[in-house]
Amino acid sequence: MAVANTEPVLKECELKQCLPQIYKALLTASCLSCPNEPIEFLKNALSAFQGNDNVQDVDWKWKRFTAKSKRDTTELALKMDMTKKHFETKCQQSALNKWFNWVKLRKKTQIVALQIIERLVYTNRHKRIIAAWHNIAKDSKRTKEYFKIFQYLELRDWLNCAEVCCTWKAIIQSGILWSQINLSVEKHWITDSTVKQILQNYRLFVIHLNLRGCTSLTWTSLKFIGECRNLQELNVSECFNVTDMMVQRIVEGCPCLLYLNLSCTIVTNKTLRELSRNCLNLQYLSLAYCYRFTDKGFLYLTTGKGCHNLIHLNLSGCTQMTVNGFKYISTGCPLLKELVIDDMPTLSDSCVLTLLSRCHDLSAISLLDARHLSDIAFKAIAEVSRLQTFSTEGNNQLSDVSWKVLCSRSQGLGRLHAADCPRVTDTTLTLVSTLKNLQYLDISLCNKVSDVGIKYLTEGSSVTKLLELNISHCNITDISVMRIAQRMCKMRRLNLSHCKRLTDMSLDWLSGSSISSLDISGCNIQDQGLAALEGIRLKKLILAECINITDIGIEVLIYQEFPNITRSDVVVDGLSTSTQFPSKTVLRKPHIFFTYRPQIDVNKAFFKLCKTVRDLEHVDVSHCVALSDSAIRAISFYCTGLVTLWMPGCLKITDMAVQYLTSGSRYLQELDVSGCVLLTDRTLQLLERICPPLRSISMACCSNISKVAALKLQPRVKHWEHSSDYPPYCSGYNVGQINDPITRPFMTDDRWDVVEQRSVITRTACTHKT
Repeated sequence: MAVANTEPVLKECELKQCLPQIYKALLTASCLSCPNEPIEFLKNALSAFQGNDNVQDVDWKWKRFTAKSKRDTTELALKMDMTKKHFETKCQQSALNKWFNWVKLRKKTQIVALQIIERLVYTNRHKRIIAAWHNIAKDSKRTKEYFKIFQYLELRDWLNCAEVCCTWKAIIQSGILWSQINLSVEKHWITDSTVKQILQNYRLFVIHLNLRGCTSLTWTSLKFIGECRNLQELNVSECFNVTDMMVQRIVEGCPCLLYLNLSCTIVTNKTLRELSRNCLNLQYLSLAYCYRFTDKGFLYLTTGKGCHNLIHLNLSGCTQMTVNGFKYISTGCPLLKELVIDDMPTLSDSCVLTLLSRCHDLSAISLLDARHLSDIAFKAIAEVSRLQTFSTEGNNQLSDVSWKVLCSRSQGLGRLHAADCPRVTDTTLTLVSTLKNLQYLDISLCNKVSDVGIKYLTEGSSVTKLLELNISHCNITDISVMRIAQRMCKMRRLNLSHCKRLTDMSLDWLSGSSISSLDISGCNIQDQGLAALEGIRLKKLILAECINITDIGIEVLIYQEFPNITRSDVVVDGLSTSTQFPSKTVLRKPHIFFTYRPQIDVNKAFFKLCKTVRDLEHVDVSHCVALSDSAIRAISFYCTGLVTLWMPGCLKITDMAVQYLTSGSRYLQELDVSGCVLLTDRTLQLLERICPPLRSISMACCSNISKVAALKLQPRVKHWEHSSDYPPYCSGYNVGQINDPITRPFMTDDRWDVVEQRSVITRTACTHKT
């Protein structure tokens, strides 16, 4: 029993003895493990020891505790490492972002700076470029001005200028001036050696070559045309030395040829054969008045490769052609747009119908002097083609049936020439008035056209587009002129010649209009009618054969020069007006009287007229027998830009008139004084002052001008005409025998143009060239 009581005591003693060690171990473990909650850690450890008699269990718990502590320590270390790495990564990323933003800002700044620098560089560069360009442009402009000045000169002048100085010689020898060579104006002195030298030296630059009328040129010089490889346009019309062999050599050496004019030459079918072989690009061909080729020549066009692109073909005067020839043309040249068949009285309806079988693109047709064509041909033309230009003349079969089809199917018609067609009436003009784009109309010599027809025309669709109107020899009155002036606001050229029913009132209606060219030749216009012309800015005025126009004072003199002229100051036809006018009568518009003061120069009316129309460049006062030197003085002093003056048949003109011209009209180029019998050799001495620019002088039937004196002037002008014969009528010309002027269009230098062909009795009756 004593033993039993001893064991608890022993255990308690052992426990008491072990407590310090246990505390020491707990404190040590606590220090080593560094728990977050030390007190909690000690409590847990003490509770583990309580109630455990087995120390071995305590040891295992201690080991587990130690292992857990190590794991916690390791995990903490790993977490610390990860935290440190994460921190370092964040720091690096922040630094990288700052660096990236800095680099981005830096680049942006550099880009802006670079743009500024580039802008400055470009600005300076542009300034330098513009400055250099400006200098080059100035030099180029100066050079062009040189060239422009020299381009106005002729070939002979070029050759003379080349001898002036080295600078001019260099300009003349440059290829720019020689791209267009016109030898037709120099045809009287041009030689083979000159042409040969020009073509050899400038063959690479020659593009346009005009040899029209150079009959003196032979094979020696013409063969060098074939060496001009860049030649595009060639005109050898009226060169009678041009043969088939020459044409062959030319077309073989000039593959770029687009334009070829062989009119009035002696070419045959061989030439057409060569054209069909070599001229693949040819677009314009003129064979007008060539009589040696036949229908067979055009057969080559259907078999060869050339001439299939022809756009313009001129066969005027080729009366040898038949239906077969037109058939071959239709087959070989289906792209034709412009066709000229003038002066061919043998032309029949079948020829036209055959031609139109394949040529459906025609836009311009000229059929002057095609007398035998009927409505069948004209209807076929209107139905197949879409015409823009149509010309016919001298046809008495063209009726309103054809006009109806033509005007309805060709609304784009802009130029219409129907002169000397007797069947053109007022009804025809009702059809013409439906055209919307008409700009040119010629119905001269259509004497059935009256005021009614002009009324339809002025109410038509083209009234605001019509620029040129020729109603010469029509049966119209002042009413028609009134309608033209009021409705046709864009009219530029108006021909009223030989309309016998017109009076001075017609010119009053034209006052203030836009007309720049007016032809009233042969009309019954009196002196007072010219007063209205002061309101028109005319550049061309034709008063030929207006025999009622004199130098007596006209209305413009009374109303403007002396606005308050009274009864006592007025003389009518040399008689006092006291019995005709009441006392204190003042003459003002619209009262127009045939008046003048004895102390006033009889030419002063014309003088006043010229003061108001200073823009005149072309004046024709042919056969105005009442005009004298004072009228010419007015023209020369006030119309300083005068270029052309025709005054044949003015019997009162003397040398003094020519002296006025040479003093005032410094730009005069053409002068016609035929039939002015009072002119003497002094006239020629005066004309030498304006040579140049005077280029043409006609002195037919000037009996007081000697041939010796006239020949001295000939080398200084291009056109010269003189005869010492007396006029057919000593006291003046027989106006009744003057040929009526006819206006007709024809191809001149391959351009559609309207040229006034005016027959002057002095030239046809008594003129011969010396």
